[in-house]
Amino acid sequence: MKGAMARGNSSRGFTLVEVILTLIAAGILSVFFVNYMGAALDFSWKSVEIVTGDAETEGKMEEIIAYYTSKINEDPDTALTAVVSNYNNQFTNDIRVTTQYIGFDAGGAEIDPASSVTFVLKVTAKGPANELVTILTDSRDIGDPAVRY
Repeated sequence: MKGAMARGNSSRGFTLVEVILTLIAAGILSVFFVNYMGAALDFSWKSVEIVTGDAETEGKMEEIIAYYTSKINEDPDTALTAVVSNYNNQFTNDIRVTTQYIGFDAGGAEIDPASSVTFVLKVTAKGPANELVTILTDSRDIGDPAVRY
C-alpha cells in the first residue's frame, strides 16, 4: 500500500510556475519574431520592383532588336540610322535607351569610331536595377536572305 501511495503522489503534469515561465518566454520570442518579420516585409516590395524593372528593360531591348531586324530586312544600309533616330535618348517607364557608334581595335577593345573603318552601334537600355547592352551592325547586303525574328 505504501508503494501505491508513493506512486499516486507523483506529479505527471507541469506546475503553474513552469506554465507561466513558458508563456513569458514564448511572448518574448514572438516579439522578436514579429519585429524581424515586420522589417523583412518593409523591404520585400523592393524585390518585386526590381524584377518588374528587369522584365521591362528586357522587353524594351527585345523591342529594339525586333525593330532593327525588320529594318535590316528592308534596307541594311539604313537600319542602324533608323534605330538611332527611333530610340536614341528615349526614356519610358524608368528605362533610358542610349545609342552610340563605336569601333573595335584588333584586340577587341572599344575605340572611337572616327579612327575605325568599320563601326557598330552600341545600344544600352538602362533600367532601375540593371543595364542591358547589345551591339548592332550593318554587315548584311541587300541580296542576303531575310532574317526572321
